[in-house]
Amino acid sequence: MRARGYSKQIEVWQTTPVSDGVGGSGVTSTLLGKSWCSINTPNKSYRTTAEGITETNNSLILKLRKRKDLVYNSENMYFVFRTVKYVISSEPINVGFEDRDIEIMIISE
Repeated sequence: MRARGYSKQIEVWQTTPVSDGVGGSGVTSTLLGKSWCSINTPNKSYRTTAEGITETNNSLILKLRKRKDLVYNSENMYFVFRTVKYVISSEPINVGFEDRDIEIMIISE
């Protein structure tokens, strides 16, 4: 393991439906936790066309440790880094098939 490979901390959030008390429902955000990660910007040759992304100006690539307590999904989960909200745009990729690190592409809203 390389020391200081994950130097940025990112927040993991999830939206959940809640009852408003009068028969309706609303949506609230819940902080699931914080994770240490490395953040890179994709270059033009990165596998963006396979994921349907043609413009990479507002996207980042997260590399973080795989956690057993979090299952990443793009339906109701998002990340916050430096007060900017990022949604998941790709499936988590198991780096090296070692079940240790995962890589996720995220796009700012």
